[in-house]
This record gives sequence, C-alpha cells and structure tokens, in this order.
Amino acid sequence: MKAKISIIAGFIIGAGLLFMAFRKVDFASLMQAYSSVNAWYIIPAVITAVVELLLRGARWRLLLNPSAPVRLWDAFRLQAVGLGLNNILPMRLGEVARGTFGAKLLGIPMITVFATILVERAVDLIVMFFLFAVAVRLGGIGGGLMNYGGWLWGMCAGLGGAMAVLVFADELVSHRWLSGLFVRFPLFRNVLEKLAMGVKGFHSFRSGVLIVLFAALQWGMSALNYFWLGLAFGIGGVMDAFKCMVLAFTGALAASVPGMPGYFGAIEFAIQKVAFTWGIPENTGLAYASYVHVIAFAVTTVLGVFFVYQMGYSLGKVWGGLSSGGGEKK
Repeated sequence: MKAKISIIAGFIIGAGLLFMAFRKVDFASLMQAYSSVNAWYIIPAVITAVVELLLRGARWRLLLNPSAPVRLWDAFRLQAVGLGLNNILPMRLGEVARGTFGAKLLGIPMITVFATILVERAVDLIVMFFLFAVAVRLGGIGGGLMNYGGWLWGMCAGLGGAMAVLVFADELVSHRWLSGLFVRFPLFRNVLEKLAMGVKGFHSFRSGVLIVLFAALQWGMSALNYFWLGLAFGIGGVMDAFKCMVLAFTGALAASVPGMPGYFGAIEFAIQKVAFTWGIPENTGLAYASYVHVIAFAVTTVLGVFFVYQMGYSLGKVWGGLSSGGGEKK
C-alpha cells in the first residue's frame, strides 16, 4: 500500500509540475520554437550523453575495484541499466536493479555493491554542489537559490566532512578513543562498517583523485549538453559555461523531487523558470528544457533496455523480480 501511495503521489506531483510549466505557454509559439531547432546539434548531444555514461561507469569501476576487478564495459552497461530503468520504473527501482544485477554479474557481495552506489551518490552531491557554487561565484549569477552562495559553500564543507568520515570509517571504528561510543551504539557501528565497504576506492590517493575527477567531468558533460542544445535553439549567446553548469545542477536537483518515472514535469518546470530569469521567453525555455530532457531520457533508456535484454533479462521479469524482492532471469 505504501508503494502504491508513493507511485500515485509521484505521478500527481509530476503532473502538477507539468501543468505549472505549460500553464502560461502559447502553444503556437512553442511549436515555432521546436520547428526552428537546428537538429544537427542533436548529434553532439547524443555523443556527450554517452560519454557521460562512460564517465559514470569509470568512476563506479574505481569504487568497485577494491572488492574485485571490474571491467569498464560491465560498469558502463550496469550504469545504463540503472539509469534506463529509473526512467521507466517507479521509486527509482533502477538503482535497486543495478545493485542486484551488479552483485550477480561481478561476484561482489550485494551489500558492498549497494555501499558503492551510496558513496557514488554522496560524491555526486559534493561535486555537484561545489561546481554549482563555483559557477555562481565566477559567473556572477544571482537570483533565487543563487543568492545563497555562502550557505552552498557551507553545505559543500559539510558534505566533504561527511565523506571524510566515511573514508576513514575503518580507522574511526577501531580507534581506542571512540571504541566506547561504538559499544554503546552498535547499530551505528554496524551501519558505518557497511558504508565503509563502499569507500575503499578512496584508500588509494590516485584512485580517490580519479573518482572525484570523473565525477567532475561527468557533470561537465551534463553542462555541455545544455550548451549544445542552447546552440540548437539559438540561445547559445546566453548559455555560457557557468549558466550551463547551473542548469545541470538545476536539472539534477529537480530530478531528486519525488515524481513520475523519467522525472517529467519537475525538470521542465525548473529549467524553464531558471532560464526565464536570464531573459529567455517561457515558450523557448520550455521547448529547450523538454528537448534536453527528452534526448537524455532517450539515450539512457534505449541503452538501458538494450543491456537489460543483452544480459538475459526482460522488463517484465525485472519488474516482477524487483517488486517481489528477487531478480529472476527469464
């Protein structure tokens, strides 16, 4: 019942945000904005989306490697499966599928795989907030959330501190000064030890630097897609590198809002409103936001579904397995 309520609530929220995005839009102007797009820019946008997936795979591979050697190809296709299924299944079940399939395919304990996914998300948050704060500061961007630069830097520091705790979790748990605390709170110790499995990639300086670098490059690819499609819509003069990074952050933040599969509604609404503050008409902003969203959705979904079947599964079996707690092959 809770799952059904969550799914229904997500669709209601997504539909509400879609309504808000389209509420003041003139459909004739919207169609004109679509018809004026330079479609040649779709090609670099698709290539950039695939490169972003490769960078995600390379980063996750480094997090997994201390547990067992992982091929880049396997990490790449599992990333595609996770993101692709997130686009078509409710409650972000794609991440559950990625962890479940990854444990079976790679021969790594499931709890370790899920720990790396959790750490991956933490790295995403830290790097994303840092790049956003830098873009706001250096780009002189103001308005809305951008006015809280000091708070954003503080949040970056807090997230960095939380990551440092995870990186040194093994040492903290065994330290004589803290051993008494962990005896009194065994559940906290158990959680910390499990999370520590996901940060072993940071125990090597080279690996840790590469994990953060790949995360930064990944978000750079996301921002680059906003730039390519800004050129396609003839608004490239407005969309400089700093604004594109702000839009990448905005899109990621909007996707974190509970909604329908594929995050439709939330991303369009958020991107349209931010672009409007930079002088882009709402009709153009909505067309632009939906174009960026649909291309990213299409690339990840097509690749993800392809790899699901290529690994011997089917969408029906995946849904049945996940909803019943399994992951049965067909």
